[in-house]
Amino acid sequence: MKNWAKWNNSQFVINVGDNFYQIDDNDYDGIQSVDDPKFKTYWLDVYTGRLADIPWFTVAGNHDWYANVSALLDYYWLKDNRFFIPSLYYVRKSTFGRSKTEVAWIHIDTDPFAYFYGNLTDKNELKANLATMNIETSDQLEGKLSWIEEQLKAVQDIKWIFVVGHHGLVGDCSNVYYLPRLRPLFEKYRVTAYFAGHNHVLEMESTNATSHVTYFTSGAGGKFDLKGCKGATWGSPGGTMGFLHVSIEDGCDQLYYEFVNATTAGQTPQVVKQGYINARTDNV
Repeated sequence: MKNWAKWNNSQFVINVGDNFYQIDDNDYDGIQSVDDPKFKTYWLDVYTGRLADIPWFTVAGNHDWYANVSALLDYYWLKDNRFFIPSLYYVRKSTFGRSKTEVAWIHIDTDPFAYFYGNLTDKNELKANLATMNIETSDQLEGKLSWIEEQLKAVQDIKWIFVVGHHGLVGDCSNVYYLPRLRPLFEKYRVTAYFAGHNHVLEMESTNATSHVTYFTSGAGGKFDLKGCKGATWGSPGGTMGFLHVSIEDGCDQLYYEFVNATTAGQTPQVVKQGYINARTDNV
């Protein structure tokens, strides 16, 4: 990632959640406070070079919810706004190139949509956090869906609309609790692409005759699964670790993407899938 960021002059990282894992019996999921040493040992000490200079636009994952998820937000406000997560749900706009092409980013927390509150136990902090954040009842979930729809409505005049969440929506992996409500919203408002993680694979679902949205899953940065979601139009072989890199050239109506296999330390990473997706058009 450091080399790719340097070679491509990357402007930011899209960080799709599960930011702090438990790595052994002496560790714990998530973080406990804004002063948690894992911010240094798992992030600052690891991602160096250009990755240490650019913002990381972040959403929370379920492993972050297992501990003090609000501390992620506090860290942004009190410690380092380069770890960019001012709220669990937020919208930002960016421009690029001499033409000042505008991009809309809608960052959402998919965890309340993926876990039925009534089935949760007290084995970790997920249930308590959902109650504390007031996102556990059906009315509250409907409110979040309405918020997402309002944000999508508000950016319809923008050429590029991206949504970022933790849980992947490729194929059958979207068929959990409230997650099936998201894809129809993205299709209705012609989202360009949805970026996610959660599943420890590199895979995607391309546009087709009934879907204008490209669904990317890049969740193989820290561990890997042996198989992906049914319905993916492409997926890396089981056991692959790596990341997704995307770019849009100034004045171009296409986004270039490449999935990078970086499984083995010390070996040159390989692009294993690449292609283009188109910007939104008024007649889609």
